[in-house]
Amino acid sequence: MIRYLGQAVAYAVFISVIGLLSVWPPYRILTEQQAMVSLTFSHAAERVAECRALTQEEMNELPPNMRKPIECPRQRQPVRVELRANGRLLLAETRAPSGLWNDGKASVYHRTPLEAGEYHFSVAMNDSGGGDRFDYQRSEVLVLVPGQNLVITFDDLTRRFVFE
Repeated sequence: MIRYLGQAVAYAVFISVIGLLSVWPPYRILTEQQAMVSLTFSHAAERVAECRALTQEEMNELPPNMRKPIECPRQRQPVRVELRANGRLLLAETRAPSGLWNDGKASVYHRTPLEAGEYHFSVAMNDSGGGDRFDYQRSEVLVLVPGQNLVITFDDLTRRFVFE
C-alpha cells in the first residue's frame, strides 16, 4: 500500500515538473511591436538545355535499348531570389536544385522579424539562369500589424508571387 502511494507521489511530482517546464520560462519569437515576414516556396527551375532531336547517326551509336528520338537533359538551373522591404535587402540567395542529378525543385525558406508598420515589399526570382535579370517579380505595399505573419509564396500554376 505504501509502495503504491509512493509511486503516485513520484508520478505527480514528475508530471508537475514536466507541466511547469512546458510553460516556463516563457519564450517569445517576436517583441510586442514586431511582425514576421516569411518567404517560402519550392520551385522547379528551367532545364539547363532544351530538348533536341537526335540524328540517325547519333541513334545508331547508342545501344538498341537506349535509342529514343529526343534527348532531354535532366539538370535544372539554380533559383536566385531577392526579397526587399522599403528598398532594404532582406534576402539574396541562390538555391541549387535538389535531387541526385540536380533535377528537382529548389526550396527557399526565410523568416525575418520586422517592426510593425507600412512597408513596400518587392520579391524577385530568376529561374532561367540568365544574368542579372529576374523572370518573376512582384511589389506590394502592406501594413504589418504586431504579431502578424506575412507569408510570401510562389504559385507554380499562375506563375506569380502571392502575399498571404
